[in-house]
Amino acid sequence: MPPVEAQPETVSMLTKGLLFNYKNVKQSRPLPIVVLLGPVGAGKTHTLESIAQTCDIDVINARFDFGHAELDRTEPATTIEVLTRLAFGLSRKWRARPKAQFTRFALGMIAIQTQLNEMSRQQAMDKLEVKINEFLRTRKIETVTTNVATLATTAENSGLIPTPVANVIREILPSLIRTVARRPLNKAKRWHAAALQAMGASPLDALVDLNRLAHDRHDADVTAWLTDAFLADVRDSYPRMARPDPGSPCACDNPEEQRHRHNWLLLLDNLDHEGGGTFITDLLAARKRHLRLHPGEHDPLLVIATSGRWNADWNTEWRPPWLAEPDRPNQAWTVPPSRTATYKRWFNNQTFEHPRSRYYPVLLEPLSINEIARILDTAPRDPKSILAQRATGGLPAAVCSIAPLLRNQEFPPGARNVLGPSDPAAPNADPWRVRLDNMRLNQYLPDIEIENFISAAPFATAPWLVRGDAEDMIFFPHVGRILTELRTALWVTTPAHGGGTPNYAELHPWLARTLVSALAQRNPSQNRPSYTTQFETLLNDPDTLNDPARKSYCHLALRQISEVVSAFEASFDQEPHKEWTSRLRLVVRAPDNLPLDRSCSHLYQRLVNEDALDTPQDRSRLRNTVTRLVVTSWLAANPFAMPDPRQTNIIISTYQELRLLSRRSDIDDLQFS
Repeated sequence: MPPVEAQPETVSMLTKGLLFNYKNVKQSRPLPIVVLLGPVGAGKTHTLESIAQTCDIDVINARFDFGHAELDRTEPATTIEVLTRLAFGLSRKWRARPKAQFTRFALGMIAIQTQLNEMSRQQAMDKLEVKINEFLRTRKIETVTTNVATLATTAENSGLIPTPVANVIREILPSLIRTVARRPLNKAKRWHAAALQAMGASPLDALVDLNRLAHDRHDADVTAWLTDAFLADVRDSYPRMARPDPGSPCACDNPEEQRHRHNWLLLLDNLDHEGGGTFITDLLAARKRHLRLHPGEHDPLLVIATSGRWNADWNTEWRPPWLAEPDRPNQAWTVPPSRTATYKRWFNNQTFEHPRSRYYPVLLEPLSINEIARILDTAPRDPKSILAQRATGGLPAAVCSIAPLLRNQEFPPGARNVLGPSDPAAPNADPWRVRLDNMRLNQYLPDIEIENFISAAPFATAPWLVRGDAEDMIFFPHVGRILTELRTALWVTTPAHGGGTPNYAELHPWLARTLVSALAQRNPSQNRPSYTTQFETLLNDPDTLNDPARKSYCHLALRQISEVVSAFEASFDQEPHKEWTSRLRLVVRAPDNLPLDRSCSHLYQRLVNEDALDTPQDRSRLRNTVTRLVVTSWLAANPFAMPDPRQTNIIISTYQELRLLSRRSDIDDLQFS
């Protein structure tokens, strides 16, 4: 995957509309788990990095990447491992602030590692107290590191803790222990005695109970205990560290310059990877336990995470992006785009004590034309900028991948080979397959090859199939699973169309056209279904044959121009023009397998002439006009072709001619949009 370039507009609006609102919120108000959503290449990681850079001076923050945690290991990161790394990040040296102290958490980590097997309770408490005092008396970091390593290795060898947790303990726990002082330690001991799981035991007795839970592999109870300890340490250290640095450029929305605090920030990348969902579940459960005993006392942690997948657990409160707005409001909210996401928007739909949704999913918006132009080092009105925006849908990784093909080069209007191979005859000249590999489409479907996705292109790209409820006719191999995966991986959205266009869900244009292009350029000797075979299969499906728009869509994809023109000519004055133009806009979205080395103007003349040869008899003026409109609209709709102003002029003029030919009164609906 190529590096994703900066997105200054998106990042600026996101931080202003989302993060800085949260920084002003008092500790007594609830904070959500903000999840930045987008498919592969949407710039999620880059956005998280930009937020971290923006807030590094004024906001205590720490970061964890669940995707990176999967490297070179087979088991997912545990909640205890993640908490340990986050505690390390939060307790680093901050300018003009003391270090955060994770005394309760460090004490619990020492307790679960100490070998207390086959000891009486009194012996176990005595040994644990000795171990704790050893760590406190030793101020040399080298000695603390050695003692921690010995403790962790012994616990690892006895099976008390897994190897990844032992590795993290050896790396990080010495630094956490170094922040512990006598007075906070006594307070931390008393906290453990008051923990729910301790049931009123004395401080050392409670820590022995924690050790026994770990020894008996009651992992859920140990995780809950230590998560509670982590949040208690956050609440304890927060008041000392939440004020902005003196003289720092605080970016909060604070026109009256009132004294305020900044919430702490956890940045969690790739939450959809293994371990991410478990960690958030454990964190939310800990918050709920605390609020049960201390109503209204919310912790000051704002969590901003990223995810490349939709989580079905959100369906109760949030509507998936591929579902259209319902005719009547229901209880599910629409996921907002990042530029409009604010704390107020989330909080106004909550109750103060018990928020209706702990999650706040937010869709990362595509790059604007100005951002794309900056990447291409050209002007926003340059046809190359327009092509890049149409072809990629503003997907940052896609823009970066095609930028070398467009930068510092000129292309004639209507050129169709801009994004294809520079030399189609060269070996391995298949940029479509490379781009599909970069999208990691089959990451969660390892038994389905990319070639299966390519074969399914007609079904995956047809707008009436990518809706969430369109499963009834998907009986071709793998298509149902592929469509479900593409929705879950956030490649399908339902944009708000204007001009009467049906509110169909859409596959992302970069993915949709790349899939079809790969199918159209497939080598026939590979013994795989061809472009023509697959679109004929879709055409011959009963649901397609019984729907005029679907049938014309498939006819057009198969270059059967006369069939399409005849259908639109026959229905021109038989239905409201708004419906007629709406169906036309759907049909001309059909892909094509026309030659890439021919310009749109050349193909326009060729296809118009073909229709004249196919239906030479009794050609009316209406027929000729509809032919020109269908052909040029189809060619102009190809997002991988260079924009051609002549095509736009033809479309406008044909609509004007149709207004003169109409026998209906609603001619105002015959217009280009």
